[in-house]
Amino acid sequence: MKKIINTFIFAFLIISFISCGSTPKVQVEEEVLSVSETVDITNDDEVMDVDDVITIDEDEDDEEYIRSTNNLSSTETVTKEEFNDDKTEILRIIADMQEIMQKEDVNAWLKYIAPDSIKYYSSPANIRKAQKKLPNKTITLNGIGDYFKYVFIPSRKRSEVKEIRYISKTNIKAVDVKSDGSLIVYYQFVKVNNKWLVHIPTL
Repeated sequence: MKKIINTFIFAFLIISFISCGSTPKVQVEEEVLSVSETVDITNDDEVMDVDDVITIDEDEDDEEYIRSTNNLSSTETVTKEEFNDDKTEILRIIADMQEIMQKEDVNAWLKYIAPDSIKYYSSPANIRKAQKKLPNKTITLNGIGDYFKYVFIPSRKRSEVKEIRYISKTNIKAVDVKSDGSLIVYYQFVKVNNKWLVHIPTL
């Protein structure tokens, strides 16, 4: 009988010890859950910050669109989609011409020039006018190829076009915008047969 009582007491002590040892595990799980909830809230805040940055970029695009179309007459309108398409195409043409200017490939260059400009600078009388404006009086212009080499390239080889300005829906200036807001016009484009070409101002 005494042995049975001792065995019962021993079993009770073991069960009590096991029950006490399991309590910290529950507390640890609760602490881990609390940390996870805190991390989730932090991530939500980060997502909101990213959304704010995207909104700012969209506002900047809208401001450029307004600057670019501000001089259009009241009878002409350019949608934002048209503006984006025109700017993309004009910047692509300028990039192509940068490579052409490096190679001094006059035949490739002529493909991007408006017919009226080609006609004007193919005239001997107009080429002589252009020559008189050169700061280097030792250079002789014998035709539109020399104009390309000695006038067109030097005035644009270091150009950095950032924005466009509409004169009309078919006439655009490609410009660099300085920190003080002033503009440098490097190219003028006209749309001929639904294609943007470079117009060279007359003398």
